[in-house]
Amino acid sequence: QVPHDLWGYDVASPPVLFETEVDGKRVQAVGQAGKTGWFYVHDRKTGTLLYKSEPFMPQENIFTPPNAEDVRIAPGAAGGASWSPVSYHPETGAVYVAAIHTPPQYTVKSEPGDGKNPPRHYTMATPTDEPRWGTLNAIDTKNGRILWQKKVEQPLVGGVVVTKGELVFVGEGSGRFNAFHATTGELLWQYQAEGGINAPPMAYEIDGIEYIAIAAGGSPLFGYKPGAELLVFALPQEAATKEPGE
Repeated sequence: QVPHDLWGYDVASPPVLFETEVDGKRVQAVGQAGKTGWFYVHDRKTGTLLYKSEPFMPQENIFTPPNAEDVRIAPGAAGGASWSPVSYHPETGAVYVAAIHTPPQYTVKSEPGDGKNPPRHYTMATPTDEPRWGTLNAIDTKNGRILWQKKVEQPLVGGVVVTKGELVFVGEGSGRFNAFHATTGELLWQYQAEGGINAPPMAYEIDGIEYIAIAAGGSPLFGYKPGAELLVFALPQEAATKEPGE
């Protein structure tokens, strides 16, 4: 994605497999949400890049080489999209991406050699004092357009799961656990946990009842309140089985 990476834009979010239609043809594709703020889609048989999405986070000074002066670059090494898995819904044709806005200052530092070792040059990324926030994004897998976007008060790290009944579940560092409508982006339900929710939700079914499980453990890296809960919710039958638009 980023040849000669100088910014920490390594691939972190797990790839997702899906079939989509590009230029009128059905394609078996693989997609990956990048730290750069784009969702990249490839033909998974050939590796050909089909497209990258519209930016799902602000991009400022992106790919500007760090130098001895402070350079503010967005997204930074944390993303864009970091470790969070995305989720795909075959009926809406969308992927759902949790993202981070926390632009740092990049600076190149130098240390002199000592006769035995040569001088050393390295890049530091220092957080800024500006507000950090996150977005939940629905992206069309046919063309990479953003269908809807929800801004939240803290960076989103953890992941997303979408159910057949068009419910998109995502947690926040504040401890809020949310269910959004997959087509409209409307917030339908919310639960307040004791600790930050920064793990991927999991959906499963037992005896015809669908459940959503989530760990609320917080994140010291992002400064989210620690916790020790494993929360499990049962979906009402009508939510698990309703048709799109109901």
